[in-house]
Amino acid sequence: MKLASMFRNYLLQNNFWAKKGADCNVYIRHDSANGGIYAIIKTDPRGIEITVNSETLFFNNFDELDGFLANINHSRNEFQRILTRKLMSRKLRTLEI
Repeated sequence: MKLASMFRNYLLQNNFWAKKGADCNVYIRHDSANGGIYAIIKTDPRGIEITVNSETLFFNNFDELDGFLANINHSRNEFQRILTRKLMSRKLRTLEI
């Protein structure tokens, strides 16, 4: 049970929230680029099952999970930066100077 509470604390620290109407083992985080990211704490085998963009991955190591979540955030930031640059460029072209 101690390991499950460690996973729970880790998820709460990384902006996951317990899903309403479900048991305590289902957590969700919304991401503007990826939509919902679901995390389910598994007891057998012990670890966290992450579902994002219809892809399910299993982690039993905090370092691997950290890297995966950081990679999702990094790709989102790059994507948003590109979109912002394109929108700004489009608006600047329509200005009458």
